[in-house]
Amino acid sequence: MEAIVPIALVLILGLPVLGVLVGARLRKRAVANLGQVAAYCQQRGWQQVQPDRRITQKTWILYEATGTASLNVQGQFAGQHRGMAFQAAQVARPPSPMRTTMQRLAVVYVERPVPGPRLQLAPSGISSTTFLKRDLQIDDPAFDAAFHVSSEHQGFARAVLHPGLTQALARDGRAAESVIGFEQGHLFAVRHGELTPEKLQSMLDMLIDVHLNVPWQQLGSTA
Repeated sequence: MEAIVPIALVLILGLPVLGVLVGARLRKRAVANLGQVAAYCQQRGWQQVQPDRRITQKTWILYEATGTASLNVQGQFAGQHRGMAFQAAQVARPPSPMRTTMQRLAVVYVERPVPGPRLQLAPSGISSTTFLKRDLQIDDPAFDAAFHVSSEHQGFARAVLHPGLTQALARDGRAAESVIGFEQGHLFAVRHGELTPEKLQSMLDMLIDVHLNVPWQQLGSTA
């Protein structure tokens, strides 16, 4: 019994130290990772830019994924790809008493040429982005099985999700790993985890593919 007490004391005192060491290691890895993203962007002619402090005001997805609007933008990048201007970022929810680890999200977004209602596509299943939301069925069996669709305007959702787009998304592994959001002024893609060069390129190409397959000019009558 006497031997157990010192061991327990060592464990109690050692856990905070271990937490600090693990946190420092993760921060070091995150800095190195964003350095790789910056180098990749430089090779592509893209730039590292000032953080978009209003990013949480542009999409509800980040709040739904993290439960807070108090997020840190750890890195922000911008450029032109396939003739379209884009922004990409890594955002993080800081640790809290209820959650001791930092949560990171990769974000890519482009402007919508036609502002309008919100529409969100998320992988099927219960998650923080689908909880308590009605799943709108688009009558494409493969697409409906793969995605949870939520929108404040069913007519808009059905106009956007025409058969050509739903069939393409149902076969697209990139979309299966992302939450896609049609916000009022932007089109967003969000994935859990750090932003990496591979993830940035994959999300960006997917988002542009979606953007190019939306009949934007026909949506005014459905908004």
